[in-house]
Amino acid sequence: MNNNPMYILTLPQADEIMTAQGGEAKGNYKLDNLELEYETIENDALASEVSRMYSTGRSLSYKHVTLMRTSNWDKDLTIVNENINIPRKSMSAIVLLFTNRVRTDSEEYIYPNIDKVNLTIEGVPNAVFSQGLPKNRFFEEAKRFFCPMCEKSMADEFMSISKFFGNGFALVIDLRSTQDDTTGGGKKIVNTQSGVLLEIKKRATAADVQCNIFVVSDALLNFANRDLLSIQY
Repeated sequence: MNNNPMYILTLPQADEIMTAQGGEAKGNYKLDNLELEYETIENDALASEVSRMYSTGRSLSYKHVTLMRTSNWDKDLTIVNENINIPRKSMSAIVLLFTNRVRTDSEEYIYPNIDKVNLTIEGVPNAVFSQGLPKNRFFEEAKRFFCPMCEKSMADEFMSISKFFGNGFALVIDLRSTQDDTTGGGKKIVNTQSGVLLEIKKRATAADVQCNIFVVSDALLNFANRDLLSIQY
């Protein structure tokens, strides 16, 4: 193919993931031995068939994840409104990860005392959850999205409630119509002026909070004439 996909890795600055102890200066870091794993087709007949498909036209589906915005929440806030206003043909989920604004542990994600989330999509309130998303559903929604194919024992070990609310919290707004992750099963967002509005009701926290908002969407790589024709999401 002439237009091969390009992999671009953007690494955070050292001070975003490293915490100096005892007044020590933050150093730099590097990653070694990165490898790209791929598969090859040894059977000539099958290889010819795959080549033909890329020549006549083929689409490959994948999950596209965007860090849309990072917001800072004052520790005394009790109601927060976050708007997600990017167009998507199939938005699978909105995932919010929270840390203390001043981080001491790069692997810790905090639970910022959220009690309920109300969701409005393109002007329609309660478009996904008829009574809003309460605290007692946070864990189940996250497990439903992150561990759809896990055995129960594996899912509970991977994301127990105590760990979830302790240092691994993620607020997941699952927008899929079904749990089987069918491509195109998410919400279609056209009116970016309204988009998706999250009204988050919470209690005060001990420290200021940093909120990282990720949008997960279904996407397609479209090939024709053995070239990458377009990317849709």
